[in-house]
Amino acid sequence: MFVTEGSRDLDLMLEQEVGVMRRMLEEAGYRVDIATTGDAPLVGEQFALEPTVALADVEVGRYAGVVLPCMAPAPGTATPAAVDEIVRKALAAGKPVAASRGSVATLARAGGLAGRDFAYASPVDPARRPEFAGGRYQGTGTVRAGQVSTTGICPLAARETGAADGTASLMENFIGSLADSG
Repeated sequence: MFVTEGSRDLDLMLEQEVGVMRRMLEEAGYRVDIATTGDAPLVGEQFALEPTVALADVEVGRYAGVVLPCMAPAPGTATPAAVDEIVRKALAAGKPVAASRGSVATLARAGGLAGRDFAYASPVDPARRPEFAGGRYQGTGTVRAGQVSTTGICPLAARETGAADGTASLMENFIGSLADSG
């Protein structure tokens, strides 16, 4: 699991997104490694997250899949190119990948949406965001397209819009992909 820094509500996202994802994976019998942008702990007012692996040490072959929480970063927050490469390698190896809201853009940059249905925060104009070209936007719900699962509503978006948080359904789809691949 790659957890980006710069969340607009770190405690909410650590508890209701990363915490839910981690718990569901562990309850399904998977061990969860977590990498962060700066390989440093993320510390909120109530919750903290300690990375278990350095981003540079992530070897895709050691993992059953890749999870990209949204984390609701501030607009313009960059994701390291290393994360795009990890996702690209996971996709090439046929491993399941799950992406929530803002992280769907990371999946798109890695080529994970081409020829697939996907969920996202809103429709995307591929002329302005060419990384989304070839993907088929299906709304803000949760979509599983082969080994790729996406959702357009993270916990912060759910709080702000009143829409249902897609974290649990995203993880149900991802865990189904893990079971199918393994």
